[in-house]
Amino acid sequence: MTLGISTTKSAVIVAPTRGAGGKFVIAALRLLPFQVRTGNDLTELQQRLLALFDHPGKPCGPVIALLQCSSGRFGSCLAAIKAEAMVELAAAACGLRVVKVAPQSLKKALGGAPDQKWRDRAAARFNPAGKLRNWSPGAAGAVAVAFKVAGEDATALANDQAAGGTGVLGCPRIQPAKTLC
Repeated sequence: MTLGISTTKSAVIVAPTRGAGGKFVIAALRLLPFQVRTGNDLTELQQRLLALFDHPGKPCGPVIALLQCSSGRFGSCLAAIKAEAMVELAAAACGLRVVKVAPQSLKKALGGAPDQKWRDRAAARFNPAGKLRNWSPGAAGAVAVAFKVAGEDATALANDQAAGGTGVLGCPRIQPAKTLC
């Protein structure tokens, strides 16, 4: 499972997904609204993320695909950057692997016309009839990063299995015990 996550100034959008390529499925779109007025607000957001990420019985848990906040003149607002940091802290506390994805890499991953923006392509590909509840530009980002990372993980998984690996990404390989003489 891949959790696609995008942060905005007022919400963290989480898209749990399964599969890759033609078998990619969006399980749900969840909005975690927040405000950044005090440090307590950030602590509350972190606690909500910890509850979302904590999966007892699953030692490797999901992979978190995180849409990086942009910097520069037209960059993300400070609240979105802080929310991104809270996502990374919560994932680290749960021992989950975070794959940060730059927005400029999504156009190639999603395909589409050369003049089409990646958000429009994501909407056309994953919500063509507009039936997904909570669809927004933030949801397009969360789903797009999950799609990109799921495709890359599927390729890496196949390569790992072909090389005789465990076939489980993000988890340490368990080495057979060595016999001592």
